[in-house]
Amino acid sequence: MPGDFPLDPIVATIARYGLRKTSMEDVAAALGVSRQALYNRHGSKGALVDRATQSLIDSSLAAALASIDQPARTLVERLTGALDAWAGRHMDALHASPHGAEVVAMLRREPSEAVRVAERRLVAAMAEAIRFSGPGSAVSRAGSMAQSLCWTARGLVHAVPDHATFRRQLDHIVSALVAR
Repeated sequence: MPGDFPLDPIVATIARYGLRKTSMEDVAAALGVSRQALYNRHGSKGALVDRATQSLIDSSLAAALASIDQPARTLVERLTGALDAWAGRHMDALHASPHGAEVVAMLRREPSEAVRVAERRLVAAMAEAIRFSGPGSAVSRAGSMAQSLCWTARGLVHAVPDHATFRRQLDHIVSALVAR
């Protein structure tokens, strides 16, 4: 959590007003704390946004890795669950926000180093799962398959109208790719 403040009200406030228009006063009101308490803890709006972003990245990655680490599930279920935790679970909030396009544009332009590092960890874990559980023909291509699936999930978030369609399409894609 960014500075011991709950993440959801911070994210909801930014989604409501947009990154540029959100003030520390808006966030403080959503959290039920003083603006000074936010400044004392974070120093600036930029630092607060950075910590909130890092918390979202960390929680998404943890959920994705937890999905991969479920040996009782099929490989397709594990990979689809991981990609949904990494990218899909956020799409309804992005689509519902009047400022979702602003957030998406920022992420498309230049993913932060934290996102790139987390995605590399996810790709490595997915590749390991494919090597361990996938069909023999997938083992030698596990790394490129995992990277392609991450890129596909990111693209699907912007290409489909809702989360249910995202899951359905991702399941078809992962099933087809892993079965080859």
